[in-house]
Amino acid sequence: MSSFNVYEFFNKISSLNPEIRLDAGQPDIPVDERIIEEAVSSLRRGETGYTKTSGLDELRERIAEAEGVEKENVIIGNGSKILIASQVFEARRIGVISPHWQAYESMGRKFGKEVKIFKTSLEDGWEPEMEELNVDLLVLNYPHNPTGKILPREKLKEILELAEENRIRILSDESYSDITFKPFTPPRELYENVITVKGFSKLFSMTGFRLGYAIAQREDVRRMQKFLEIMTTSVPIFIQRAGIKAIELKEEIKKKAVKIYRKRADLAVRTLDRMFFEFEEPDGAFYLFVRTKTEGLGFAERLLEKGVSVFPGIVFGDYRNFIRISLVSPKLQEGLRRINELGEELDG
Repeated sequence: MSSFNVYEFFNKISSLNPEIRLDAGQPDIPVDERIIEEAVSSLRRGETGYTKTSGLDELRERIAEAEGVEKENVIIGNGSKILIASQVFEARRIGVISPHWQAYESMGRKFGKEVKIFKTSLEDGWEPEMEELNVDLLVLNYPHNPTGKILPREKLKEILELAEENRIRILSDESYSDITFKPFTPPRELYENVITVKGFSKLFSMTGFRLGYAIAQREDVRRMQKFLEIMTTSVPIFIQRAGIKAIELKEEIKKKAVKIYRKRADLAVRTLDRMFFEFEEPDGAFYLFVRTKTEGLGFAERLLEKGVSVFPGIVFGDYRNFIRISLVSPKLQEGLRRINELGEELDG
């Protein structure tokens, strides 16, 4: 595992307060005022106590209806990370497709699990080649952070058939599944042994609300509930009320958000100079994972001097010549100009 600490780098960026933030996965689209008002109204009604660990029935019912499952197949968590942790904790050996969100691997190491990395490459279009899994939990994250990749249905089917042959559980982190520019097939449509985890952070910009949910078989939901009872007790009622309002407004918010992120992705693809940078066009999410002609950490540090922040590729595994650009700023075009400028300087 890389010893690089993304949170230390994030804190460094925050202390420098650069003019253009293209580093973290923090959407710049404001939370809808109606969602905020719902949370405030809940607080004013005195909904400030404990509630059921599994979540408010109304929120679970709304999610179940939207996802085409029963309420008993849904559980609410304090963000998606704790729900992911519940599955990593139960596993013996975890498979992670790289580049990857650092938390998957960090959780596994912290819990004393074996972690097997399946490395993918830009040359292969970020598609994994798997002949032997030899894990009991395989993490899939599509649309993908950091590349924006969505696996073609046939490739996904190939992986799931291999999982079925070996009785492997799938943890499908679908944090970005509502921000897509091409068709996306959820693994649970093709395979039963799937725990799907989603959240309100990315589409609704509700990162600080810490609200997530999982869709799973009933026995899996019961095991997750026991884990949450030990670790977190329950999600605050007023946060869940905000989630209910978000689900109510979802299609309206989704239409606007996807339009914004698609426009920004197109801008980035058009603007970045391919003389200095190599990348695949994203299929979804709001990132671009870019290979530079120099070491990515050095590039990111030099870019900070120009008032622009990005994450180096080593945050996501053994990708030292890469950077991740988050398309989460209204100043994106100027940020891309400065990235090109630095690319030209370093190439010369």
